[in-house]
Amino acid sequence: MQIPYERYLDQVLGGWIGKSMGGAVGARFEGYKGWIEIDPEEMFPDTMPPNDDLDLQVLWLKVLEERGAALTSDHMAEAWLEGCWYPFNEYGIFRRNWQLGIHPPMSGRFTSQFWETGMGCPIRAEIWGYVFPGAPDLAASYAVKDGTLDHTEQSVGAEMMLAAMASMAFFVPDVRRLAAMFMHYLPAGTPIEQLTRAAFAAYDEGLSLRAARDRIMALAGFPEACDAQINVPFTFLGLLYGGNDLQETMLAALRCGYDTDCTLATAAALIGQILGASRIPAHLKAAVGDELVMGIQYRRPEMTLSALARDTARIGVLLNRELKTGVDIVDPPALAPLPPTAQPPRVQLAVSYDGLPCAAPGETVKIEVKVEGDLAAPARLSVTGPEGWVIVPATSVVRQTPAAIPVTLHAPAAVQQWPARQLFTARLDTDPPVTYTFGVAGAGLWRFLGVYYDELPDTANTLQQKRRFNHHFVSLQRAYVPEPIADDSQLFREWSHVLGRPAVVVSREHEVDLSQVTGLRGAYCAYLSRTVIVPAEQRVYLVVGNNDGYRLYVNGELVHETEEATWWTPFNNVHPVTFKAGANQLVVKLLKRGDDLRFTLGVRENKGHHGGQNGEDWVVELSDDASFLQAEVVAEPAR
Repeated sequence: MQIPYERYLDQVLGGWIGKSMGGAVGARFEGYKGWIEIDPEEMFPDTMPPNDDLDLQVLWLKVLEERGAALTSDHMAEAWLEGCWYPFNEYGIFRRNWQLGIHPPMSGRFTSQFWETGMGCPIRAEIWGYVFPGAPDLAASYAVKDGTLDHTEQSVGAEMMLAAMASMAFFVPDVRRLAAMFMHYLPAGTPIEQLTRAAFAAYDEGLSLRAARDRIMALAGFPEACDAQINVPFTFLGLLYGGNDLQETMLAALRCGYDTDCTLATAAALIGQILGASRIPAHLKAAVGDELVMGIQYRRPEMTLSALARDTARIGVLLNRELKTGVDIVDPPALAPLPPTAQPPRVQLAVSYDGLPCAAPGETVKIEVKVEGDLAAPARLSVTGPEGWVIVPATSVVRQTPAAIPVTLHAPAAVQQWPARQLFTARLDTDPPVTYTFGVAGAGLWRFLGVYYDELPDTANTLQQKRRFNHHFVSLQRAYVPEPIADDSQLFREWSHVLGRPAVVVSREHEVDLSQVTGLRGAYCAYLSRTVIVPAEQRVYLVVGNNDGYRLYVNGELVHETEEATWWTPFNNVHPVTFKAGANQLVVKLLKRGDDLRFTLGVRENKGHHGGQNGEDWVVELSDDASFLQAEVVAEPAR
């Protein structure tokens, strides 16, 4: 395949203009889930807003300029922490995981039960297609390096599909054909794959746009405004019903609502790329201008879209030559070569986990240390970790590559404090030595203080009286134990005796899973306590995901109570509190009145960011009191 450099550059610029344009039009409607109808004259805001859809891709271009084809997920992760402050949703989960020493792809999965299918990585697809024109599988492979920072299979598959489409859009100017070529990147049988196919089927059947949108929601819709499972199908509805008209494509995507800055930006980027900057209507280009507007710390030497396109095309030409993709970019200008940092290291280390990268005292974590590259001679591999951990084997010899060395990390059982951040180092004694730092998150440690319920109904409640044979009953207002709980040690000992083992609930991924200690069916109330230790007084947000009523106490003070029964999301409720230096006691009273109880609690910084808790990083410098695990708690307590 051949493409003249001038056309290649024009299409790259058209894509970046479309990306900026769609993001600007959709930004002020982001999160609105109703049907959106506006006049074309109302499309553009008075000033161009920054958009994470573009910002992170500009940052990835910087990493490509430094690392070339040798770019890794870890390079992007390091650049993110240095040059992009965004901590929203799955972005914040990634940042927390990276600071805990958890690398991609696990950084996109751990503690991301809700956000792993977010739109945050499908919107970053264009850069990979632009720098690998005509090499769709290569573009998709780099999309994986990107997407697994903060997402899992469904969202990553969508980024792969869109990156491959952008790669081939230089040669195949047909949205339907591009989608058909690369739909296979969406994981088969998943909601995102089924709903994306449903979008094409609805269009082919002649449904109106509104009816097509309703079909997608009825089949397997999702209430979160920024989830890829519905927003990727909505993006394709915009492309299909837009009829290759850039303005109408944006308006069609906008009508669907939800994550409008993302759906519009992705759809407009593809149409803008297919058209090329020279064929985008002048009035649309004029509304965007040439300024590159960014919301992150990183800035390019020239903050214009035209310079961004020029620099993107430079990397595309250089990577095409280096990787010998078979695509001929004809008559490029003289280009500065990539720097020496673009060469891959001779030997590389990585770590994968067998299960979650998380442990409580006394538990084990199994890992594999992977060694790749050109090993000139056998080399000693060692793994070291925090004091008290036993590592088996602590050393081994790597004789050839690739190699995968199984290692078991044994957590100490007898500890006073249990840090959230626990870092390890793998070292390969080559010349020079190669080191790799990775982490295991310390699990939260909750004392279970009992499960309670009313065997008999309220005598004044006729409905409860009718149900007395089949139900237990529970009330948030009834104190099943004295509240607030001043001393939890007695209740902990009593319930450890009842259970015949320490009444401990280990919290992984912020989840307080009571199935570890009770299988009681029907309605009940449970009390739990946890002692969190921080190095200095700190304002924080307690971020609660709940699906039923609860009370929350901090250091004996009632912080919040709610009777609500709702659908679980990670921050249904957010409570600003101040932790004192040292130990802080959290007590929760949880109600279960439905079939299942789900409760999560995490801690975010509270530095006064205007975005509230979702604009703050998660706290990683905290520990749990673990001293109570050493007490003899199974014996009959004194009464």
